[in-house]
Amino acid sequence: MKKNRFRNAKERMKNFFIRLKNKDTSFFIIALCVLLLSTALIWRYTTNPNEGGNLAENEVDEGDIGANVDPYEDYVREIMEDYEKENDNEEEDEEEESKLDLKSIKAPLAGEIIMEYTVDDLVYYEAIGEWRVHKGIDIKPEDTLMIESAFAGTVESVTTSEIVGTEIIIDHGSNVKTLYNNLSSAKVKVGDVVDKGQIIGNIGKVVSIESAEGPHLHFELIVEGENVNPLDYITGE
Repeated sequence: MKKNRFRNAKERMKNFFIRLKNKDTSFFIIALCVLLLSTALIWRYTTNPNEGGNLAENEVDEGDIGANVDPYEDYVREIMEDYEKENDNEEEDEEEESKLDLKSIKAPLAGEIIMEYTVDDLVYYEAIGEWRVHKGIDIKPEDTLMIESAFAGTVESVTTSEIVGTEIIIDHGSNVKTLYNNLSSAKVKVGDVVDKGQIIGNIGKVVSIESAEGPHLHFELIVEGENVNPLDYITGE
């Protein structure tokens, strides 16, 4: 009979913990304290049914000391371990799901690639008379001047200078950022949350180090702090 009660108690506690999975931490701690207190009371009154009687009748020999071991202790420990393992597995799954798939990148502008990514060879910039590496790609527009975000993310910075025109940097999480410059104006501000494909600015005639090539977008893809070639990920779809 006791085994059946223990088995039923175990199942009820396991179901209780499963229902708590989506609750916040403070609620979980309070509920756990209530559960442990209830367990202690059940154990106290099932192992000492003569509560309030003759003290001598409740004494036990040293050889019987194991009789007062909490029969629920192993069950509670087992349930807690199962609960923690399940939470760990869910956190790992969420982490995998949260990783950004770089192959899902959207080209920010449809058009011709007029300058490719190169960090091994220097490129001469006529406007400033200097040789520099080219950390992104330059896209000359086909039928629109509007620039779209390559992924969903949060606008990290919006700046304007005579060197790069208007520049927008978007943080997409997972240590991935994109940079858009040589813009004539921005349609977003710092802190804005943008969707993939959302218009963030437009290109036009600007004074910049790439002005000799005419209106175009300079686009960079930055992964874990390092520039990578966007053409390795843009599929053209």
